[in-house]
Amino acid sequence: MNQTGSITSELRTNFMRIVFSHPSHNSMPSHLLAELVEHIEAAGRNDAVKSILLRSAGDGTFCAGANLDELLAIQDEESGREFFMGFANVILAMRRCPKPIVVAVQGKAIGGGVGIAAAADYCLGCRASEIKLSELAIAIGPFVILPALTRKMGVAAAGELCLDTEWHDAKWAREKGLYQRVYAGPEELFREARLVARKLASYSSGAATRLKRSLWEGTEDWPQLLAERAGITGQLILQDDAKAALAKFKQKK
Repeated sequence: MNQTGSITSELRTNFMRIVFSHPSHNSMPSHLLAELVEHIEAAGRNDAVKSILLRSAGDGTFCAGANLDELLAIQDEESGREFFMGFANVILAMRRCPKPIVVAVQGKAIGGGVGIAAAADYCLGCRASEIKLSELAIAIGPFVILPALTRKMGVAAAGELCLDTEWHDAKWAREKGLYQRVYAGPEELFREARLVARKLASYSSGAATRLKRSLWEGTEDWPQLLAERAGITGQLILQDDAKAALAKFKQKK
């Protein structure tokens, strides 16, 4: 695996498979997040692509969230806002993409990884697909991904996930609406995800695009909202309690 991580796109039977990878539990540093946005936008513009399957490499962790070293290096509000806009830009790209996006979550999802799952048009998991939001424990909050979470799971479930900072299993995530289906393991999950993407690709592109637009009604203010949320988090990460919490977390790694 590339030590700086990678994004690959492969055109299958009328759907684009996009795979992201990073040696640190498929975490997403800023350059990978920006590259992922480019891949999603390119697939959205490609007339040969009728749907998108987004997943990460391997059969372990789906996504460990943001890059810790980059987080620790933030020194001012503007760089903090830019950092937290990384996952915001991915969510916004998924929202405005005219093609339905299937996300396959084969393992644990943390922080921004949960945000990617929530921004999917159709999300599949397996028994290992536990989710966790630990941001409050490091004196910030999952402000950027929260709109996607509440849209998909509702305020009550999103609030529980944000406030208790504990692991929640795939069954809970399925019951709360994050996952549409849950499979036994990664092999079955990836096979079924391909079938779903292929099935979506067989439908009318015009109808699918209009349906997606309808399903995302009420999110027109998200570009401004997510930018504001990134600014809030960029301010909080500079506070002494956040710096102290991050230092302790770094020592445990």
